Amino acid sequence: MFVFVLILILLAVLGVLGLALKIAAALVLGVFIATATLLLVGYLAVRHQMRKVQRQLADVRVTSSIGETTVEVGDPRRTPEDPVDDRYY
Repeated sequence: MFVFVLILILLAVLGVLGLALKIAAALVLGVFIATATLLLVGYLAVRHQMRKVQRQLADVRVTSSIGETTVEVGDPRRTPEDPVDDRYY
């Protein structure tokens, strides 16, 4: 940071401070935007993983409830010995 200030002072003496400040502002803004983007992506990734873990823990709680009953979610599966009900086809 100290070197950066010395370079700005040197450029001010040479008369090109306006251009140097624009370049410095662009660099600082670019670093700021890149950092903010990385932080946002990291936050979203952590939040996604936390929700995934919460869903898994919720599934464990449902399957280990009273009487060791389970709740099946999704399409029912037929076994070959199940009669097929043709009333709704």
